[in-house]
Amino acid sequence: MSETLNSMSKGNLQQRALETREDELGSIAYSINRMAQQLDEQIRKERELQQGRMDWIAGLSHDIRTPLTSMMGYIGLLKTGAYENEDEQQRFIDNTYNKVVQLKSLTDELFEYSRLTGSSITLDLRQIDIKNLLSQMLVEFEPLARKHELDLETVIPDEPLLLMLDPDMIVRALDNLFMNTLKYSVKPGTVKITLAYDQDQVRIEIENRGGPLLPESVSRLFDQFYKADSSRSSDLIQTGAGLGLSITRTIVEMHGGSADLHYEDGTFIFSINLPQSEA
Repeated sequence: MSETLNSMSKGNLQQRALETREDELGSIAYSINRMAQQLDEQIRKERELQQGRMDWIAGLSHDIRTPLTSMMGYIGLLKTGAYENEDEQQRFIDNTYNKVVQLKSLTDELFEYSRLTGSSITLDLRQIDIKNLLSQMLVEFEPLARKHELDLETVIPDEPLLLMLDPDMIVRALDNLFMNTLKYSVKPGTVKITLAYDQDQVRIEIENRGGPLLPESVSRLFDQFYKADSSRSSDLIQTGAGLGLSITRTIVEMHGGSADLHYEDGTFIFSINLPQSEA
């Protein structure tokens, strides 16, 4: 027993005490082994999170550096007058503007995530008809979806569904899911939005067809600092810092709900569940 504890104290958490005895020492050995196992698992998770954070920072640095490099190139051409005519000059200006928008999207996402994970954030809860809120968002989303060759199919009940929500927060959470759908849907295609409820909860589902996703990505897609393969996204849509889904889950959990993904054979079903008891 003493040799086992000494080995564990030096960091060898794979070491295990013998549990062959059925007396108090056997019970202590069992407890020590469970503690070592839990510590080892916690350390492993922390290392994975740290690695994910480092990978995310490296990716974010690349995402920031790329538009900055392009902007410097275009501004240099504009500064020296290295364009053939006014049309080319305008194209350089438009391209520079688009890169500025891309950088703003990155910084806005970082700011929002930092704000949400801070200790001072509070919800501005109001009684909101989630059916009307979702319907209005879909009216605004439909032209953008059509532009990207996506048809909307909706299943929404007629009756109002009143919940105590922070409307601005919920709009942000849903908007992140909508933009994620635009980025990764197979085009042309169909996006199905369903609003359903029972006595316990209201459920919003967004279903679309997308590219293949590895099993580890399915389980980690909502995690902070995790960003799936960016090559799956549409070139027509500016990508953010990879925090959108994590922001969505944080907002929903602040409302006492949950955000999940079910993926099977190229079909994605993102869902938001909000408790009826909060109404």
